Amino acid sequence: MFNNKTIEQDPPTLVRKNGLVFDDFTFKVVTLNGEYYRVKPETAREVFYLQTLTKGYDIHVPESGDGIIVNKNAIDAVNHL
Repeated sequence: MFNNKTIEQDPPTLVRKNGLVFDDFTFKVVTLNGEYYRVKPETAREVFYLQTLTKGYDIHVPESGDGIIVNKNAIDAVNHL
């Protein structure tokens, strides 16, 4: 699973920041610490697995580029099955 992945050290990600008014929000850049994978899912099975992960904890939106930033442990655990 996840043959199309690259490892990233301290990747910059986007985090949604709610505003004072309803439906008003901005994004700020947050740099994660540690090793993560940038994953580009290719199969339905990979997409379904990513949907089970927790947003903001296991999966993150990259600041730029394609794919999804995923916690390295979440990918390594599924690859050992």
